[in-house]
Amino acid sequence: SGSGSGSGGGGGGADNRKSTADKKADELNDLLASCGRDRTVRLWSISKAACLVTFDAHENWVRSVLVHPTGNFIISAGDDRSVRVFDVKSKRCLRTIDDAHPHFVTSIAMHHTLPIMVSGGVDHTVKCWQLD
Repeated sequence: SGSGSGSGGGGGGADNRKSTADKKADELNDLLASCGRDRTVRLWSISKAACLVTFDAHENWVRSVLVHPTGNFIISAGDDRSVRVFDVKSKRCLRTIDDAHPHFVTSIAMHHTLPIMVSGGVDHTVKCWQLD
């Protein structure tokens, strides 16, 4: 597979042309989300080795984070018992599910094609959420 950026180097045949879907896939594969005790959620560009945005809406340790399959949202969960949805472009929190669990929310996972997310908590329950 080609690892060039598409600029320079000559030889510009069909091999260097990418479809819109392929470009979007490359963008998604370049994103990494992280979270931690500092109450922040960060979105990183792997290729640039740089933080693109920092979200600080959580009120306590953030335990789990994921990049939505579209790449447009970051979803996080933590010790403030909430699940939060952040918009990457506007760089703000779009939705908060307060008291998603009665105690710390320790993990979240998202279905790849359906708008379904699950969360797990210290309360030993797994909850299923439909996102719209």
